[in-house]
Amino acid sequence: CDETISELSKVINSRQGKHVRPIFGICLGSQLLALSVGATTNKMSFGHRSQNQPVRNTQTSQCFITPQNHGYSIDESTLPSDWKPLFVNVNDGSNEGIFHTSKPYFSTQFHPEANGGPTDTSHLFDTFLELCKKGKGN
Repeated sequence: CDETISELSKVINSRQGKHVRPIFGICLGSQLLALSVGATTNKMSFGHRSQNQPVRNTQTSQCFITPQNHGYSIDESTLPSDWKPLFVNVNDGSNEGIFHTSKPYFSTQFHPEANGGPTDTSHLFDTFLELCKKGKGN
């Protein structure tokens, strides 16, 4: 993963002004995004492996039931100051996603694209597509 993290870091750091394009990291993509900006991840004791993991959006306080399958989480205390937690797991308080405070970059540790379980968070793809449309004019 070191090469992937390095390449993602180059993309994030090289994008300025009108060249900024949205990034949406899902599951391992969330961890890679965090690692590429200098944050760390921690191995969880048991991980989250189910269709019914509750997460809370830190910006709206809305709760969602999500499908998950991961064994690592982002250490929020190591995020740079321009990155913030976006989702938190209601059961254990672990990080479930992050966002950049001024650029269209965000992630989820859970699977909003999963069809075998809840689709509570499928609206995140609408958010990502709207960010992409805004970038087309640049």
